[in-house]
Amino acid sequence: MKFALVNPAWSFEGSTYFGCQEPHYPLELLFAFDKIKQGGHEPILIDAQVEKLTTAQVRQRLDEFHPNFLVIPTAPSYLFWRCPPPELRVPRQWFAELGDGAVKVAIGPHPSATPAATLRKLNCDVAMRGEPDETLVQLASRPWTEIDGCCWKDENGEHLSPSLAVADMRSLGTLSFENYNVEAHEHRHHVFSGAGRGAELEFARGCPWSCTFCNKTLFRNKFRERDVDAVLAEVDNLVARGVNYIYWIDEIFGVGKNVRRLLEG
Repeated sequence: MKFALVNPAWSFEGSTYFGCQEPHYPLELLFAFDKIKQGGHEPILIDAQVEKLTTAQVRQRLDEFHPNFLVIPTAPSYLFWRCPPPELRVPRQWFAELGDGAVKVAIGPHPSATPAATLRKLNCDVAMRGEPDETLVQLASRPWTEIDGCCWKDENGEHLSPSLAVADMRSLGTLSFENYNVEAHEHRHHVFSGAGRGAELEFARGCPWSCTFCNKTLFRNKFRERDVDAVLAEVDNLVARGVNYIYWIDEIFGVGKNVRRLLEG
């Protein structure tokens, strides 16, 4: 099976979105890419935001690839799943202009919180609740009723899963970034001035506390660390490509048992 993982060219015109509007690494798609490949399937990852691609240009690539599944997130990278654009204008447009022939799959905070509304508003076929790193590949081989967080619609109506996918962070191996245009990514956190090649990485996911103001119950909830050596290898891969600044997207960096080892590495 072929999976097209597409990060749209996000537009925030007229939006009430208050997050950073610069491109960020779509880590959820990068992790899913590797899992799909490990599962014996063929993925393609297109970051239209960092490559400044239009829907017509992406459509041309997809016409050559012939995907069975088209996956589009409803927020610009894991970094902003907690504070995404509230509206679905961009993913709706991209599904409409790219979606002929492939099963349209939405991932992100919107399908996690309101899968039925997401299915209707995006006119997509599948809405994945929770963290999709390991569940997207299962769409090709498992009954959808057995996949955590898998919601879909068909001629019999809507099928909504009460469960939420939670990724095994220890199973997320080292990202090689061979499938990503690292050199085109120049954004660094706003407190740093000057030019540089920035990147975002993830060591741990979730938080051990339960503050009432924090949206953590639907995804990125339970605190989990990745393998230190796998993450250090990612750092090496990025440094070899010229990256000189790394921003950790962890909800709460520094509370885990292995952070000191990571920093010493």
